[in-house]
Amino acid sequence: MSAYLIGNIIFIIVWTVLFLFCPKTRKLQLLGSLLLLPFAVTDIWFRPSYWHPPLLIKAIEPFSIETALYCLTAGGIAATLGSLIFKNPDKFTIKWWRVLLFLVVSFGFYTIFQGFSTSSAMNNLNFSFLIIWLVLLSINFSLNVKSLIPATVFAILTIVAINIGLLFYPNFVTQYWNLDKLWPTLLGTPTEEIFFAGILGALWAILPKYLLKNIR
Repeated sequence: MSAYLIGNIIFIIVWTVLFLFCPKTRKLQLLGSLLLLPFAVTDIWFRPSYWHPPLLIKAIEPFSIETALYCLTAGGIAATLGSLIFKNPDKFTIKWWRVLLFLVVSFGFYTIFQGFSTSSAMNNLNFSFLIIWLVLLSINFSLNVKSLIPATVFAILTIVAINIGLLFYPNFVTQYWNLDKLWPTLLGTPTEEIFFAGILGALWAILPKYLLKNIR
């Protein structure tokens, strides 16, 4: 079993615990999972320039089951953490045109960064999400700044997951990531991964305010 799968298992466990013990946020958790899933296609740009972990099914490279599992679980966890802070509605309708707009804008920014930026594939995605978060922050600063709380929690979860993986595979960070092209690691974790976890936790915490309509 690869370190990537071990990390996925940790996220699956956390996702499952939240789903079982937070029934009021289940619909939102599923939405958060499905909202991040499309970004699994960014594997096209991630391998092998950003990293090159061993995959469960090599025949579908550069796509991977592992990345799809991560997106499903990470998106749901981030949405749930945000809901615990913002008390998002458990009964809602989805404004699908806004969901589509978010995906189009996100992938649009990412494509632009990927085409013209010299940053890593991960940071191109990070900057894309960061721009959207800053725009939403400017709309309602006093409310949306609270999203830094779930951002911090999710970043810590990522650091813990990677360090648990290091217990089983001590060299997997240096073997999987192209560290010579990335920012210095922090607490044994690639800084780009911490950046992604933070901005994902922050953005997914406030997205429901703009993508959903409370039907109560």
